[in-house]
Amino acid sequence: MMDNQKQQFQTFNTNLGTLFLGNNKEVLKILPTASIDAVITDPPWGVGYDEYDDFNHFLNIRNELYRVMKDNSWLLLYLYTKRIYDLLPYYEIGFQYKWLIPCIYIGFMTRTRNTLGSQSAYTLVVVLAKGKPKLQTKRRDVVFVDELPFVEGKINEPQFKPTYTTAMLLYMFTKQSDVVLDPFAGYGSIPLVCEYFNRRWIGIEVNKVRFSIAKEIIASKKVTDIQRLKKSLQV
Repeated sequence: MMDNQKQQFQTFNTNLGTLFLGNNKEVLKILPTASIDAVITDPPWGVGYDEYDDFNHFLNIRNELYRVMKDNSWLLLYLYTKRIYDLLPYYEIGFQYKWLIPCIYIGFMTRTRNTLGSQSAYTLVVVLAKGKPKLQTKRRDVVFVDELPFVEGKINEPQFKPTYTTAMLLYMFTKQSDVVLDPFAGYGSIPLVCEYFNRRWIGIEVNKVRFSIAKEIIASKKVTDIQRLKKSLQV
């Protein structure tokens, strides 16, 4: 990545990673080919959270994602169950479906309604691959949804992904010093977990409020009250 290209975007930097404010398709264009070891992200589900919640944003970056990912690398998606069949355009350019990992909520539910008329008790991580990557750590294919100790209090924000769950994904699919890309960084939960577990990372977020909150969360390496931060930045 050339410094003069990077300067066209607002960024936040740590020793391990860079968070970009901007359109992810444009940011991806400045990343070198075959520079990413794994992509872990929560793409927009298209369920009406806000004006950016459009699944087409994820479909539109598939070619750039394929380009920047190394051969034999993983693409892991926190995904709404109804979107499973909408991934066909990813398969058409060479990504391969490998597995589904149910992430189980204990003692509480998601905000997502299921077709049975209740709130969902799990979410899914879809495992796709470019080439034939290898697992770094073998474990059962069910993960519990929970937070790591640096998350203080209850996080009532669906666009902040559970940190314990993400940590398990890092252990299974990446190793220390790998470069992890999150093109829909949201409030910074995936880059934050990368910081704690010594993975290099690149995050991209288009929303200025979420970008600002993600900066504070990553810099402080703790999570307190996202709703309070959101209100203070929207005043």
